[in-house]
Amino acid sequence: MKLFTNLSLNLSLAGLALVGLGLPASAGTATGYRGSTANGQGSIVQNRTGGYTGAGQGSVKGVNGGSASGQGAFGSNGQGSVVYGGSGTATTPGGTPYNGSTSGSAHYNPTSGYSGQNTTTVNGKTVNSSTQNRTTTVVTPSGSKTIVYPTRPGVYQQQ
Repeated sequence: MKLFTNLSLNLSLAGLALVGLGLPASAGTATGYRGSTANGQGSIVQNRTGGYTGAGQGSVKGVNGGSASGQGAFGSNGQGSVVYGGSGTATTPGGTPYNGSTSGSAHYNPTSGYSGQNTTTVNGKTVNSSTQNRTTTVVTPSGSKTIVYPTRPGVYQQQ
């Protein structure tokens, strides 16, 4: 259960770090009806290799005192590879701070298949994952788990 709690927090911060990457050269601010605010900016451009390069940053502030901000960037080569990274901070309404960062890469080759790796750290606790085709290994401070994804939907194997 702790693995999934940590993973959820890591994925949330990773998502926050990529705020603003959805549109080329975009920026915006929004205010909620109770006073919460969010703003972000980002851009995506095509690079010389046929891939894309993007970066963005954003922040939010809740009406009850919570806040978060993050930034992220990625680059792809147009031939099946992408690298990405980002970082973010969040503070709960009670003042608990969370600082996180993520980085990784993913690759696809019609001959060798899929592969990728990710490192995510939140408040000094690191989760590493690596994938080769249908097998993913996740290593956390409390242990590791290998998951073999199904060739048929709904049939998972855990090791």
